[in-house]
Amino acid sequence: MATGNQAYDLSRYEPKVAEQPKVRVVKRAQPVKSVYGVRPITLVLVAMIVVSITALLLYNNAMIAEISADITSATAQLEQLQNENGRLNRELDAKMSNETIAEIAVNELGLNKLENYQVAYVNLSSQDVVTAKNSGGTGIFVVIGQVITKIQEYLKF
Repeated sequence: MATGNQAYDLSRYEPKVAEQPKVRVVKRAQPVKSVYGVRPITLVLVAMIVVSITALLLYNNAMIAEISADITSATAQLEQLQNENGRLNRELDAKMSNETIAEIAVNELGLNKLENYQVAYVNLSSQDVVTAKNSGGTGIFVVIGQVITKIQEYLKF
């Protein structure tokens, strides 16, 4: 019933005595590695980065110290100026007092207090009356002036 070769092909499992594989030497293009397995250029770059960061931190701290000193001196100067301002304000208030002004008026300017005979009283108890001044006249020039005034009012000059 079976036609053809139904048996197993065992030749597949036989050791082959074929040709020996050639040994090829492949040179890798890997850079030289240091003791720690890192390239020397990498170590140099990392060292440069660490040194530059350290230098930047030192510079930053120096600048902060300098600015802090400037702030301290400015604060001290501000306090000194505020104290001087307060002293000058007190001195101004002392000079502006009524006693000081009266003393300067008497001693330096030679002024004296008013006597009763030097006072003149004005009576303003009369009625408040407003009177309009009559521009008077009916001359030709007065009429021309009135016309010009009315024209100016109309044109709002």
